[in-house]
Amino acid sequence: MMRARPRHTRLASIGDLARVSLRMQLLFVVTLIIAIVMLVMCYWVVNSLINLATNEARSHFQHLILNLHGQESLIARATRNDAVRLGLAVTQGGPASFELIGSDATTNTYEGQYESLAMPYIVKVGRSDSPGGNDHSRRLQTVAAGLSSLYGTYRSSWQQPGMQAFLLDLNSQVSISVPCSEDSMTDDVHRWWRCPLSANRVRELIYTQTARTSPNGEKWIDVNLPGSGEGRIGYVVYSPITLPDAIWLPDTPKRDLVLATFIEMQDVYSGDPTYGRVYFQHLTTMSAGSHRAVPPHAPGALEEVESDVDFRADGAHIHTWCQDGWHATYLVPYAQFFQAARWQSISFAALMLLCAGGSVALYRRHRNLIVRPAQASHERVVESESFNRAVIEAARVAVCALRVSDHQIVAKNHLADEWLGDVEIVKQLTFSGDGAALPGDIEINGRHLSFSTARVTYQGEEIVLATFSDITDHKRAQAALAQAKRAADDANAGKTVFLATMSHEIRTPLYGTLGTVELLGLTPLTNLQRGYLRTIQTSSAGLLNVINDILDVSKIESRQMALKDHRFDPAALTEEALQSYAATADAKGLQFFSTIATDVPVYAHGDALRIRQVLNNLISNAIKFTEAGWVRIDLAVVGGGDGLSVLEWRIADTGLGISADQQPLLFQPFYQAYGPGHSIPGTGLGLYICHSLSQLMQGDITLDSSPGRGSTFIFRLPLRVTADSARLAGNGEIAPAPPVWVRAPVADLAQDTSAWLALAGATARPSHGGSAPAKREGILVELLPERLPPIEWNGPRVSCIPDGPDKPQWSLSEIHVTSHLRQSIVEAVALAQRGRPAPTEEGPDKLEAGEALAPAYRPDAGLRRLGLRVLVAEDNPVNRTLLVRQLEELGCEVTLCVDGVETLARWNGDEFDVLITDMNMPLMDGYELVRTLRARHTKAPIIGLTADALQTQRDAGFAAGLNAWVVKPVDLRTLHDALSTACARIISAKFAGPPPPNRPKEFYDSQLRSAFNATMREDMAAMRAALAARDAAAIVSTLHRIRGSLVVMNAEEIARFCGVLEQKIAEEGLTPVLENAVKSTLAQLAEQFKEL
Repeated sequence: MMRARPRHTRLASIGDLARVSLRMQLLFVVTLIIAIVMLVMCYWVVNSLINLATNEARSHFQHLILNLHGQESLIARATRNDAVRLGLAVTQGGPASFELIGSDATTNTYEGQYESLAMPYIVKVGRSDSPGGNDHSRRLQTVAAGLSSLYGTYRSSWQQPGMQAFLLDLNSQVSISVPCSEDSMTDDVHRWWRCPLSANRVRELIYTQTARTSPNGEKWIDVNLPGSGEGRIGYVVYSPITLPDAIWLPDTPKRDLVLATFIEMQDVYSGDPTYGRVYFQHLTTMSAGSHRAVPPHAPGALEEVESDVDFRADGAHIHTWCQDGWHATYLVPYAQFFQAARWQSISFAALMLLCAGGSVALYRRHRNLIVRPAQASHERVVESESFNRAVIEAARVAVCALRVSDHQIVAKNHLADEWLGDVEIVKQLTFSGDGAALPGDIEINGRHLSFSTARVTYQGEEIVLATFSDITDHKRAQAALAQAKRAADDANAGKTVFLATMSHEIRTPLYGTLGTVELLGLTPLTNLQRGYLRTIQTSSAGLLNVINDILDVSKIESRQMALKDHRFDPAALTEEALQSYAATADAKGLQFFSTIATDVPVYAHGDALRIRQVLNNLISNAIKFTEAGWVRIDLAVVGGGDGLSVLEWRIADTGLGISADQQPLLFQPFYQAYGPGHSIPGTGLGLYICHSLSQLMQGDITLDSSPGRGSTFIFRLPLRVTADSARLAGNGEIAPAPPVWVRAPVADLAQDTSAWLALAGATARPSHGGSAPAKREGILVELLPERLPPIEWNGPRVSCIPDGPDKPQWSLSEIHVTSHLRQSIVEAVALAQRGRPAPTEEGPDKLEAGEALAPAYRPDAGLRRLGLRVLVAEDNPVNRTLLVRQLEELGCEVTLCVDGVETLARWNGDEFDVLITDMNMPLMDGYELVRTLRARHTKAPIIGLTADALQTQRDAGFAAGLNAWVVKPVDLRTLHDALSTACARIISAKFAGPPPPNRPKEFYDSQLRSAFNATMREDMAAMRAALAARDAAAIVSTLHRIRGSLVVMNAEEIARFCGVLEQKIAEEGLTPVLENAVKSTLAQLAEQFKEL
């Protein structure tokens, strides 16, 4: 029974707790940010107030020190001897005024001024000191005037309007005060100056107060003014002074004279008045530091002041000091700060209260929404943990939990004890050397276990949770599957090897047969013999096609099919394929034609040979399985972009058709849609090869067919094109007038031809359905005229027939041309526009088309005599024999050399027309030979001959200086074309005489067989000796010689295998595997050629 949830729990899951907790944390973060901002603002306000107070204290202290320095300077100047004399000089003219302003029982008070603009002074003289009523006060005028003058000078220099100066006798009541004395003012008329301190008060302070010494040696006393209350204080600075009797009162030998100055604190500069606040309550202490020499101070110059602040119970104490030893302490009560920032303080307090209230509310909400639900969730977690433990114990998986810190097992189930046993095994499997957890598979006590690990936190510690699954049955099944796959792969590889071997075994003698038949065709034969010869050639060609298909399948399945990238014309390629099968289609009475869109690019890049192979296969099948009707090939552009053009070939027929259930199997190897018992022969490899090649070229082949409706094979292929691949319209080949009418039995064919004629500049109009044109004027082009109803036409007529000539030719009434080449049709129309040429001497039945149109080339035409003097460099006797035979067939004079050194010594540019050299020879190879001859400024053509078809070697040959590159095996046509191209200027300058008499075929066969037999015996013996000595270099050299002989005998497959062995041994050395391969090859060669 499930327990009911507590009523206070309002959350459904841990997820709800997490969401609410996230919100609460967000609120907490916001509150914390607000609090931090408030604290920062509070700190900023307090710091600003402290800085303001500190700056004002520093400023006050600077001006206070300035006043003290002024007092010290005044005293120092007055105590010098020249001070009184200066006063005498000033007052020689007598005082401007000197009058009694007050008198009491003991003293008389005088006020004087030595000139109208001078500072007034007060002189006090005791009455008891004036016998006969004369107080001798005028004797003090000189001193008073001098003191007034000195005071005025320093007052203007130091800018200290509130300072008082006193010269008094401590032993009598005589005193001089500048500017005044407080107790001497009798009325408001004479009270010009504010004089807070009297001379009597100064005398009293000097007697009663303990004086302190300033840095310059003067005495100073701090003064609380009487009746001023708190805050009115000042400072008295004084020093003893000595004056002569002549300028002082007579009969005062015991006088004690003191010169004193007084300044009140409120007269000191009190900072920036713009703030309007009083930050300083009173100056608590002020003392001078240790006596040390300080530089004299300029009048009005402020001292550099330093300060610090400390906080006490009564407020902030600001300590200031300067370099000459004066120290002062200022007090700023905390109430003053609050008064200065009362609104900020009130706001801060309100926000603090708000935050406190919010914190309480947040706490209650946190308790109700998180704490209590978390407690309930904890109970559910405990229940879940108990449940999970039960599940783990019951599961068919071994589970272990290991602590990461010490690799000790924290928990495990019973299967872990049963399957694993030893704890150390678990530790080794779970942890690597660096402590990281590793997954994997392990076999323990015959049981295969798959384990995986995960790091988790359990009971506050990081642990690794390892799980082990029993995969013994899976491993057994996997092993059986792998064994079955290996068996299938071995079977497939065996099949491929068998097919390749059998194809090789068949192709080797077949190549010999084909080569011999080709040479036999060049000898004089009767008509009956030529018929037999054609039968042999046809049968051999069919057999060769089957073998080639098998080899292509082997290459495809072994992923050895390599594609080439050449520039070619897709339209021309299609027309060539059409021409190749035109005779076959015509023999079956099929309507055979093509349509090619005019936007098909002139040039595309791809493997033209493989594309032609696919087209040949599809066209051949279409003709093969069509007994009546038509076969057509359509080429169009169906897409493209980014430098690509997608071409689509459609090969359609009206043949038997293919059912839907057979179509998925059609592209499988050896599959025949109509069964092996069908009368139409075939191997079932063609479509499989086509489909594989299309996929290899990133294309595809699809089929649209049904029984009785024929078939349409669609071959799509993306090809790379360039900017110059577009066809240009209106190239001027055909004039716009007269118009060209096009008749064809198929409307698409008429439309296609009209489009191409229009592209060439003609005004072409198709005539659908073979009907006669509305206007019978202009040029008539008839495609497949044998399938059209005849019509009368008076103008030029172009007859396009399947077996027509490639170059248009005039007959008695019309121009004949092939129907498969569009350019030939364009030339035929151009020829018709120029008109019929005059008859030649050959008669009216044969008229030439003009000098510009040469007769078409016929493949059965004889090879012309070249008449060249050829130097041949070839180390292989078989190759030498065959080359001599072929060159003599071409009417050449041949000289042989066996290596590059002999060839270099034998070469003479005046004696030979051309050099044919093998590229791999002993002593000096073909590359070095060519480079040496070119370095000697040899201009004669050089043709390279090799069994290697690698592009890198071809490039190296041309870089060395070759004019042509020919790959073995070489037939007569290839050799003839190579010599004709390389030696064109030499051949044209020579006399073309009759060819030399043919030697009997048996002479060449016996000569070639003898050379091959002797060379192969020598090479095989050398190979066995090199194997016995394990000489890798000798093995590579001998394999190269054997490969050359095999290539000449058209044994391409085993020659290619020898080439692979040669390359592998050169790169890896003679490994045991390669050694066995060489021995097997030798055994195969011995078995194959033992009859020779």
